Amino acid sequence: MSDHGQTTSRRRALARLGALAIAAYAAPALTTLSVAHAGSGSSGPSPKSGPSPKSSPTAPTAPTAPTAPTGPTSPSTCSGPTDEGCGGEVTP
Repeated sequence: MSDHGQTTSRRRALARLGALAIAAYAAPALTTLSVAHAGSGSSGPSPKSGPSPKSSPTAPTAPTAPTAPTGPTSPSTCSGPTDEGCGGEVTP
């Protein structure tokens, strides 16, 4: 075979490989488009619904007494494997 024939066959092989790659990439998107089907045919628009009934007003809530502020809490403790960032010594 000549170099020209070898170059052409390489180009043709690369073109086929590229086409297969594009087909494999696009196949999932193209196959999922046909999955969503509407109901059994068109039956025309549905009739308008009437207004919903009015709801009754809610009863007012009783005012609550103000709560007293809470006191200070205890210091946090680290829960990780090291005390890094907790103010203690860093353990390797």
